[in-house]
Amino acid sequence: MASNKAVARAGNVRDLLMYRIARLATIGDRTGQARISAQFGLNLGEWRALSVVCAFAPVTLARLADELYLDKGQLSRSISDLIDRGLVSHSSSPQDRRQTLFALTAEGRRLHDRILAFAIERNATYMQGLSGAERAQLLRLLDKVMATAARSYEEVFSLQARQAVRKASPRSNPGRAERGATRAVRRGVSCAGGRTDRGRAAVRAGSQ
Repeated sequence: MASNKAVARAGNVRDLLMYRIARLATIGDRTGQARISAQFGLNLGEWRALSVVCAFAPVTLARLADELYLDKGQLSRSISDLIDRGLVSHSSSPQDRRQTLFALTAEGRRLHDRILAFAIERNATYMQGLSGAERAQLLRLLDKVMATAARSYEEVFSLQARQAVRKASPRSNPGRAERGATRAVRRGVSCAGGRTDRGRAAVRAGSQ
């Protein structure tokens, strides 16, 4: 619980780090959505999915969800649309045939590179008021804040998973139940249903 002194020092919500980051993210998201949609034909969620597939390929849906801090069902819709548009390919893992791996197609890589060049230029515009040393320091400090935030995230959702396990049948395997509960709490377990096109079928298979 924050003390009265901490509240007094903060002044109001506009002084808080996360409020400032949220405002910056909203500006970036709204302008990015408008320009990426108009210039490249993707929405922001599709671009982020495409870029992370490129960064980690070959990659599972679970790994993508972890990286983006997204619900698997929410992410699966973006991946499915990218598959249907010929931008992402899918294949079975050599180690586990039940697991689906995703990668960019040649067309997907070409589009990714075009959007990434645009994103790099846009990122430089936002940071143009900073010196080289200030940019390096800002990124270093953001990495430290992100590491702390990620630990907090894990603690919150691990706690929720443990609470879910305690409500489960005492006859169930506690370790297995907790792992399943953690996955369910952090990312969700449902994928987009009711459609039978190849993209959604591939993602459904890969999420099992």
